[in-house]
Amino acid sequence: SSQAAIVANTTAHLKRVSGRMSLMLNEDTDSKERLLAAAWDLVITSFSGDEDGRATKTSPRVFDQLTAARISRHAGLTTGAFYNRWLDREAFMADFLEYALSVSRSEAMANVAELFAKIDSLGPSQMAIETIKRTIEATTHDPAFAIQLYLWALAKNRKEVLDDLRVGYQETREGLQMLLQGFLAEAGRELRPPFTNDLAASMMIALVEGASLQRGIDPEAFDLEQVGNAIIAIWAAMSRVPGDERTGTDIFKHGL
Repeated sequence: SSQAAIVANTTAHLKRVSGRMSLMLNEDTDSKERLLAAAWDLVITSFSGDEDGRATKTSPRVFDQLTAARISRHAGLTTGAFYNRWLDREAFMADFLEYALSVSRSEAMANVAELFAKIDSLGPSQMAIETIKRTIEATTHDPAFAIQLYLWALAKNRKEVLDDLRVGYQETREGLQMLLQGFLAEAGRELRPPFTNDLAASMMIALVEGASLQRGIDPEAFDLEQVGNAIIAIWAAMSRVPGDERTGTDIFKHGL
């Protein structure tokens, strides 16, 4: 069916993106890669509250705790190996921030691809709602999401990290655009000018990330089913049946 093709194409796209990131991260498997991976593991365990089987308290200074000695020990290397790669901690952090964002995005893409493959038996609207609900739920409980927010705040003045974030959002939008095109085709609708597929995908990312952040702070803030339906309603207002010349303002005043 056309819906099966939508899911297959979107899943293939996300897996290609995830695969490119994994290849990028595995091109250099020497001590540099081991040290970066060790630092990432230390951050993950700190955010999850468990390190070496001991309960730990997450600290906003978690990145300050990434010392050369601690990272080297966790990687099974000497401190000398660390300083053979980086002259100082600032040079290390520049590489680590880019690495952490890449790993986080690669894992997220793989998870979304797996999700799409499991819900291909649903109708377009229900599939969209389930995708939104599960994505918010997974993001809320994923320490990598909290880490990404922290890294964004920490590194917002680092052009190389911002460039990496920009690429990540672009690749996520591309996958969502394919999915949205399929939903609209199944429903016999098209985007209402001047709205674009890119804007619709960006709106979904913004709403999902905002909802995930709020739900992480207050799990009882809202019902996920209602959030899914709200996003579908936004998509409905941004789209039209071919031949419908009404504007967004007309829809607001008079309804769909």
